[in-house]
Amino acid sequence: MAKVKHRQFGGLPPKYSFMVNPYLEERVSRCPLCDLKTGQRKIPILIHVNPQHLITLNYTCRFCRNCDLLIAHKHEIEYYLTALFSQQAPDDIGNEYLAIGTVEKSAWKEGLKQQQSLDKLLSHTSDFATCYQELQITRAGYYQADQKSPIAVPLPSQDWVKKNL
Repeated sequence: MAKVKHRQFGGLPPKYSFMVNPYLEERVSRCPLCDLKTGQRKIPILIHVNPQHLITLNYTCRFCRNCDLLIAHKHEIEYYLTALFSQQAPDDIGNEYLAIGTVEKSAWKEGLKQQQSLDKLLSHTSDFATCYQELQITRAGYYQADQKSPIAVPLPSQDWVKKNL
């Protein structure tokens, strides 16, 4: 059987699994994978915004030490991206974006002082160990034994929306 080679974006080995919570009204205090209590971890996350923006956002995620899982709240990330892009590139607000990985804190701090080249930034970047996942919550209620509980639909974003001019 042939080995599948995965292409790596960052220069460091993959680290952390990553999950996004799209529910505005729900907060994650327990890991959705192992059900243990989560802590917090403030870590620079590398985000690609179409068409050609790379943003490093120092963001406080929920963190499960057991699963090595970072959980970010979609509405908070979109709020920060909207605030940043409203000053720099307002036409790109509402474009698709993807969290790629994490950046070493020392490289992130150095990037605040002076602009870094893309090669230098990528040499200090770790891809996420697993693919991007979105948290899904089932709706509460009583259901028949043979009936599956439906998935709750998250509210749409209020901040990260294309503005029609």
